[in-house]
Amino acid sequence: MQSSELEGNGQPDEMREVDVEGEKSSNRAASLLRISGLGNRSRANGLRLKNGDVIVAINGEPFHGNENDLQEALTLDNVETRALVTVSRGNVLFDIITAGPLGGAYEFAEPELANDISEAFATYQVDDIDNYEPYEVMRNIRRDCLIFSSTHTQLPYLFPAVWLLQNRIWEPMFAVIAAYGFSIVVNPLLFLLIYVLTCVYFGRGQVGILRSYALFHEHNLWLCVAARSVEHVQTICRQLDRRCDFRFSYVGPPAGPEDEDTDKA
Repeated sequence: MQSSELEGNGQPDEMREVDVEGEKSSNRAASLLRISGLGNRSRANGLRLKNGDVIVAINGEPFHGNENDLQEALTLDNVETRALVTVSRGNVLFDIITAGPLGGAYEFAEPELANDISEAFATYQVDDIDNYEPYEVMRNIRRDCLIFSSTHTQLPYLFPAVWLLQNRIWEPMFAVIAAYGFSIVVNPLLFLLIYVLTCVYFGRGQVGILRSYALFHEHNLWLCVAARSVEHVQTICRQLDRRCDFRFSYVGPPAGPEDEDTDKA
């Protein structure tokens, strides 16, 4: 009788092991992936993600899979397709747009951290990806930030000098105007040729020109973010670094140097 009671109430060792493994898998599946390593040529590195960043959602849907699931979710069928990935850095949530798997190495975040991030994401607004635009933020040692969209526009294809003026790219603008003035005096056909060449050059290379000009003025790429407006970008930047400043600020003046807890990354 005693043995039958044990058989009825107890569980075989094999069953217990299966239950324990199932419990571990369940806890792991409910967690979030955190970046633990960035390859030099990975897309994550190009998007300026950092070790410790947590993958929260893809296209507005919470993501609780493993590393293989993440790669599969970001393997897009169409070369024109993009995915909106929500990332948590510290206690700040922001979005990036990617054209494929991020690469790098991942680990599972601690359950407590995953729960805190999930609670914050519950009140975080994610719109349709068409409402977002990819931006790049260049920052110098004094924390002055330059923000520009990495989406091509038609303006430099039509009026290169106006586009240069709009983006305050002074030296090339003066050079272009001087070339226009010199060529139109020499020969109108020469002016037409130079104008067409500058339209093609600045139109095709506009994003690279913006980056190069920022680097020329000692600004390095700090952040890539998907946002609905420049004001939205500035809000994210100020959350990450309360002392960062902007040429035309929508978010007020930066915090003073006495704030020691500012993120300096």
